[in-house]
Amino acid sequence: MIKILVVDDLQNKREKIVKTILDNHDMLEKNIVQAKCVKDAKKHLYKEYFDLMILDLVLPIEESTECNAKNAVGFLNEIGINPSIHPPIHIVGISGYKDQVEEHHQEFSTKLWNLIDYDEISSTWEDQLKSIIFHLVKIRQQFISASFANQSEVIIDYLENNSLPNTLIGFNWKEITNNIATIVEKSLDVPNKFSNGSKAKNVNVNSIKISSEYDFQNLIHLVLRPWLPSVEAENIAVIFDGNTKNADFSIKGNSLIIEAKYIDSTGKKNDTLKTLEGLKSFYSNNANVKSLLFLILVEDSVKIDKHKIEEEFSKQGTDPSVCVKVIYNKLK
Repeated sequence: MIKILVVDDLQNKREKIVKTILDNHDMLEKNIVQAKCVKDAKKHLYKEYFDLMILDLVLPIEESTECNAKNAVGFLNEIGINPSIHPPIHIVGISGYKDQVEEHHQEFSTKLWNLIDYDEISSTWEDQLKSIIFHLVKIRQQFISASFANQSEVIIDYLENNSLPNTLIGFNWKEITNNIATIVEKSLDVPNKFSNGSKAKNVNVNSIKISSEYDFQNLIHLVLRPWLPSVEAENIAVIFDGNTKNADFSIKGNSLIIEAKYIDSTGKKNDTLKTLEGLKSFYSNNANVKSLLFLILVEDSVKIDKHKIEEEFSKQGTDPSVCVKVIYNKLK
């Protein structure tokens, strides 16, 4: 949301400007600040950042003193050189005194984004102002979107260049889902990384075993809690046509659903594969669901084409996106 500073010594004119903005744009009144003179405007610019300043070009230095265009010229010059002032991103001049404005045309033309001719009996100035703010809001939205994408790359590069661990789990649901699948898969390798596990007196990593779907779910919950404290187990994800479905895990109001399956026999494999499409269809009836993750833990004794299943059942371009990850059980 953009912030606007309106600087004008006439209260009636300021109110008209503010009303024009509020009536034609989705803005909050608290984001529009008013100032009566140069001194008042500078106080606000010392404290706050503004996307736009709408500046009367014939105004007083202090309230109830002489109004002239030289004051506006001096104010604009000070904005450019005073390090204590936060310069607005854009400055639009507005005035009904054409002669005085024309006298300082050169100074104003180099420092203003736009100039509006104010006329109490015409609505032309209102149309100009509406167009300017509409354009500014659109630019701001694009800038925020682009800058966030750039910032994410900068953050990752900074961590890498400074040899810091990358603890970011993702910037969108697709990234988050795929990274969660990787975290869970790697968690089954972790006990094997301990070289001194047999020497520990009270902790024996060799005793960590998974032999049921319940064990697998417990492992997932244990592993994900540090990354996603809001992860919920057995939460009601969908109520559709009188049927209730509890997800194994849900994150952020069911935005991400995780289902964990354990396959230790051919029969269990066939049953699990049959349920994948049904679950995807069931969850798609909840508009909140942005992504589905199916984690399938398989025993070595079961013949299964890992890559074919992941490719056939994963649908990254759909809504919700679906990620299927087949993991071999190494904790047994």
